[in-house]
Order: sequence, then structure tokens, then C-alpha cells
Amino acid sequence: MWIESFNLVADTNGDGVLSRAEAWQVAGWLYQLPGNLVIELLGAIHPVAHLLHIQASAGTGYSSLNGGLATVASTLIWLLILVHLAGLRDKWIQHAQQRHQHGVHRSRRAQHFRHPAGKA
Repeated sequence: MWIESFNLVADTNGDGVLSRAEAWQVAGWLYQLPGNLVIELLGAIHPVAHLLHIQASAGTGYSSLNGGLATVASTLIWLLILVHLAGLRDKWIQHAQQRHQHGVHRSRRAQHFRHPAGKA
């Protein structure tokens, strides 16, 4: 199955060098990729594609890719990813704090066995 959303030509002028404009196009392609994949998936389901007027298949053409619906879908997906990553950051901080607290208790215990109370 051909997935048009993955079709990217990074070096559009063929000079072998990635210019700033071409790098900007690649960044835009990466931003649009999640939404384009969703649109292409919906375009493969004929009743849904007809209902939403999506043209994202080999039979109908790919005019819906990089459109408004794809941009909205990409924006929502990237926001969900950012929210998820923010939650992971908080969990990582909590985990690091717990490890630090357990490390402090472990070091006290280790210190006790090295130098028991009353013996130096």
C-alpha cells in the first residue's frame, strides 16, 4: 500500500545541498505528517471519505493532504504529544525525588553498619 504522506523530496532543486528554504519545507512536512496520515487513513475508508469530502487516495487524488483538516489534526496531535510529554516530565521528577529519598535512607543504613552506634 502506497502512503503518499511519507513522500518527501528534501533536496527539491537537486543541487545536493539542503538549503534553509528546503529545511523549512522539511520542518513543515514533519509538522503536517501526523494530520496527513490521519487524513490518508480516513481517505481509505470510502464512506467516511465521501462524508467528509476527503480526497486522499490513489483513486481520488491527494488534494486533501496538507489542507485545513490535516493542519487541524496535526495541531491536535502535536498538542496531545506535548501534554503527554509534560506529564512524563512530572512523573520523571517524582521518580527522581523518590530515588533520592530512598538513596538517603540507604546511605544512613550503610553508615550505621560501617560505624555501629557507640563504636567508632
